Amino acid sequence: MRAGLKGVTAMAAAALTMAGAAGCSSSDGGGGGEDGEPAKGTIVLTDNSAHPDKLVTFKEAEYVKIAGLPDPAAAKTINDALRGPLDWSLKWASATLLPEQRTECKGRSSVIQTKVRLGLRKGEIVSAANAIQMIPCFEGEGGLPNVPVTVDVKAGKVLTADDVFDSKTLGKDGLKKLWGALSGPKDDWKDCELDDLQKKDFFPGKRDGDPIESPAPAGLLFTEQGLELIWSTTGTSCNNFTFTAPYEKVKNMIAKDLYPRLLAGATAR
Repeated sequence: MRAGLKGVTAMAAAALTMAGAAGCSSSDGGGGGEDGEPAKGTIVLTDNSAHPDKLVTFKEAEYVKIAGLPDPAAAKTINDALRGPLDWSLKWASATLLPEQRTECKGRSSVIQTKVRLGLRKGEIVSAANAIQMIPCFEGEGGLPNVPVTVDVKAGKVLTADDVFDSKTLGKDGLKKLWGALSGPKDDWKDCELDDLQKKDFFPGKRDGDPIESPAPAGLLFTEQGLELIWSTTGTSCNNFTFTAPYEKVKNMIAKDLYPRLLAGATAR
C-alpha cells in the first residue's frame, strides 16, 4: 500500500527540525584526518550541500563512512553503498517532481535530512539504518523510507539478502519460518492487509510506477541484540514497520560463514 510523496505533515516537519538540531559526528577510530575527520573507524558525517538544479538542499543529512581502509577500491565500494540512501533520496526527489510541483516551488528547494542509527560497527560487519525525511517545497503529505545498509569490510562488498541468508530462507517456506521468528507489530501489518514477505521484497526495484529504482522494502539491520527486519517504503500509510529477532532465534537461517562474524561484531569492544 504505497503512494508517491506529496509533502510532509507538520509533525514530520517538527521532527526534521529536532533531528537537524541533534546532527552529530561520531567515530570508533582514533587519530585525526583532514578537517578533523578521524583517521580510522566507522564515523557519521553530515552533508549540508545545495542542489538547486534538482530543487533539493541537504540539511544536516547524516551518512556513514568507514575511514582508513587500506584498499582504495574496496573503500569506494563500501562508502558509496553506505552513503547510498542519501544519494538515492536526491535522485528520487528530482525524478518524481511533477511539473506543477516545480512551478509551485518557485525556485525554492525541498529540504532532505537523513538520520543514521548505527548497528554493528566494530567488527568486520558494519550495519546502519538511514531514516530519510523531507520537507517539500510544495503542499501535501507523505514520507520517505528508513533504509538499512550492511557491508562486509573484510571482503570489501555490500551484503545483500542472498549473502545474509542460507539458500532456503528466501523461498516461500523459508520466509514463513523467518516471519515466525520475528517479533513486532504483526497485528498492524495484518490490519494493513500487506502481503506475505516475498524474495523480491529484499531487493531494490521499480515499484508502483516509480520512475527510478527504490531501495528494498524489506531491509536488514544487524545490531548487538540481533537482526532487525525494517519494512519501509515511500508512501503515506502502512509503510514503516520494524520486526526483530535475537541471533539465536535465526541462527539456522543465516549463512553459516556469516553467523559467527555477526556474533563477533555484536560482542566487539
